[in-house]
Amino acid sequence: MKLYYSLVPGQLTESRDVNTQLATPGVSFVATDDAFVVVVTGQSSAKINVDLIDDGIPRPTQVLLVNLTRVDLLSSSSGDFAPRLGELNTRLV
Repeated sequence: MKLYYSLVPGQLTESRDVNTQLATPGVSFVATDDAFVVVVTGQSSAKINVDLIDDGIPRPTQVLLVNLTRVDLLSSSSGDFAPRLGELNTRLV
């Protein structure tokens, strides 16, 4: 299956580190829109690369989000299985 994603600025809700900041697209990282990874049958993980921008200035910890936006089935050999994205509850610690 093809798992589409986008990289967007993060959210700070319960950060324990006062030096944590939001990463800025185009400044801190290369923003992506409609990028994807291919996940094959039996695979339980996939690598998403984030291109960071180094401006030579030391920065505190920064956060960004990887939004899963769409999933497409690549072959019909999976029978009636229709992949879909559900809600994920994640928390940055």
